[in-house]
Amino acid sequence: MIDSFGRFTPDYPGQQYYQDPMYVRYMNQQHPQAQPQQMPVNPQSPSSRSVEVVPADNIKAATEFPVSAGMTQMIIGRDDSFIVVKAVSVTGQVTLDIYDKRPPEPPAPTINPNDYVRKDELNALIAEAINASQPKRTTVKKEETA
Repeated sequence: MIDSFGRFTPDYPGQQYYQDPMYVRYMNQQHPQAQPQQMPVNPQSPSSRSVEVVPADNIKAATEFPVSAGMTQMIIGRDDSFIVVKAVSVTGQVTLDIYDKRPPEPPAPTINPNDYVRKDELNALIAEAINASQPKRTTVKKEETA
């Protein structure tokens, strides 16, 4: 938007006004800007050092893995069952983050022993049921005829 004095004011925050590329090139040739100086990277800083992922057999071995001060180390189980992130601050304070990648075990079913019968009791119940379901037989003796 152009105001009454001919100045550009943005319509929304962050809007950049249009500059003619030829004008920008001309101004840069006439008035070169100083290039920003980059700060040298300290090779000892923890953020610039690359650390490999270390495999471990179990969580105890992963938590005992030595890590130098100011460093962070990721340790993964050989069977991919866990991930341990061990961070040691410059003051020597150790922080452990343990992530278990195994699915949670389902809860054990509740067993009511009154709902079940032992094998010997089952055999007795089956025999009793079979005897109850069969009709009682009566024997009739035939009289011998002469």
